[in-house]
Amino acid sequence: MTISSNRKDLFRKPTIGDKLNLFQLLFDVKELTADLTLALLKIIHEDLNNHQKPDRTVFRRYAGLVASLRYHVPEMFQQVIDGWKNHQPVELPSENKNPE
Repeated sequence: MTISSNRKDLFRKPTIGDKLNLFQLLFDVKELTADLTLALLKIIHEDLNNHQKPDRTVFRRYAGLVASLRYHVPEMFQQVIDGWKNHQPVELPSENKNPE
């Protein structure tokens, strides 16, 4: 993932492809937790369902990422499936949370 030389691109609304790139990057560097994976997959899945003109390559990439997750990290994949089935509310981890 490269940083754009166009500064306006830094503030544009992320596309489904951007979200898939983020997921792939986090997967590659082994920074995904089950909660973060579930949250990202739900967001991407919702975007795919709401997209007016779906691009088949985006669906293939999504399916490929889920298959990679299932093959390479089966324990986490099972946790994600269980969370999806239980409709657990997902909260993205925050670095700024103050314990009180």
